Amino acid sequence: MPRLNLSGGTYQARSLAVSAQRCLNLFPEPLPQVQGEPIQFAHYPTPGLKGVCNLGPGVLRCLYTTSQGDLIAVAGSLVYLVDRFGKPSRIGEISGGTGQVRMQDNGLTLFIVDGTPGNGWYCSIPGSAGGSYGAISKIADSAFYGSATVAVLDTFLLFVNPNTTNWYVSPANFVDESTTPFDSLYVASKTSYPDIISGIATVGQTIWIFGRQTTELWYDSGAADFPFQRIPSITADQGCESPWSIATNYGQIFWLGRDRSGHARVYMGQENATQAISTFAIEYALNQYAELGNAIGNTYQQDGHQFYVLTLPDQGKTWVYDATVGLWHERCGLNGAGQEARIRANCWASAYGRVFCGDYENGWLYEVRTDALDDAGTPIKRQRGFPHLVTDGKRGIHRCFMLDMQCGSNVPVVVDWSDDRGATWSGTQTLSLGNAGGTWPTIWRLGIARDRIYRVTWTGAAQTALMGAFIEFAPVAL
Repeated sequence: MPRLNLSGGTYQARSLAVSAQRCLNLFPEPLPQVQGEPIQFAHYPTPGLKGVCNLGPGVLRCLYTTSQGDLIAVAGSLVYLVDRFGKPSRIGEISGGTGQVRMQDNGLTLFIVDGTPGNGWYCSIPGSAGGSYGAISKIADSAFYGSATVAVLDTFLLFVNPNTTNWYVSPANFVDESTTPFDSLYVASKTSYPDIISGIATVGQTIWIFGRQTTELWYDSGAADFPFQRIPSITADQGCESPWSIATNYGQIFWLGRDRSGHARVYMGQENATQAISTFAIEYALNQYAELGNAIGNTYQQDGHQFYVLTLPDQGKTWVYDATVGLWHERCGLNGAGQEARIRANCWASAYGRVFCGDYENGWLYEVRTDALDDAGTPIKRQRGFPHLVTDGKRGIHRCFMLDMQCGSNVPVVVDWSDDRGATWSGTQTLSLGNAGGTWPTIWRLGIARDRIYRVTWTGAAQTALMGAFIEFAPVAL
């Protein structure tokens, strides 16, 4: 029987008659072709969640790993240190709410911002992991203006003056405002184009200043009056739609932005260059939404894959870019009615050799694990749409569908298909993966179609690998 391969990530085109390949809660991993295996890709389950501790009724607004390796969490208005055993210790308190928070330290002091003009907090941090933290204080310095994001370079903390074209920096080696007060002259403007600054980040020794329409790159020149200068002749004609979509990982930076024509895209920056990484299909979906300003971006690394997770809270959608292989997939959670909903994760961090995320509705902190097969007790829906199967423009008899998928767990897999090019789905049949590793789940006598799209869906807890399927069909006369 001919093999029907799965050779990429999610791609649901604006017309499903073109492509209906949804890849939900599965990530594709390519096989080295020199190995001589008969498949190009395997699709593995995305990780599940295991509860670590509950930090109270407040929403998890930020997770951050300090330069010493400690995990810091903001739940509602409370700030906690969570040790490697999952035991939380309260450090202090900031303003309450459910909006995103960002943190950064310079090796001496931890800074916290929530995007509100004038709001900012800090505390001293210990010289090694597990030490004692100072009390959290709200900064009252008149030269501090608040910020949506915060970054660090050469012990300077970098901030954005909300709703202006200005950004500013702390003194080097900032400890507290009484001994190292902010300098009102340590302010710079975005100069290449006068758009409002959305956010700021650093990659290596480069500062990325994100405007709403364009982006500038700066560096530490060591000048006496103001230590930073813009890298000349480098301006990206892409702005940033949401400051909370900015995330860095392994010398790369990712964000959700718009070009000057107003077209929304996902971008990646590396060294001094930027490129759009979103596909036409994802860009089409993004540009159908009226609101993208609350988008949340995070990065994490697991099993050799570097993921950028982009969640749109207003739409309940999450797209994930695997920077290691250059492919996208989609993620979702399930609500109490078993319907698709936004993923539980509202923020992410890697600490103690593990990956953590915080819940968007409550105070639960989770560990993100590939051996966790559900979301802390809630099943995970996984789905993969196959390529169009066209029989040279003729109708074809589909005699047999044999699933090529790792077995060994008696989990039901639902197979359905569309004979009207993705407009509707019917013909649902259920297969069992079986408890024996040599099982080949198969269904027979599947009718006649001119253009058919198969789809497989399951929610059972199984450590699977999906490779594709075998199809036995034969063309018939028109």
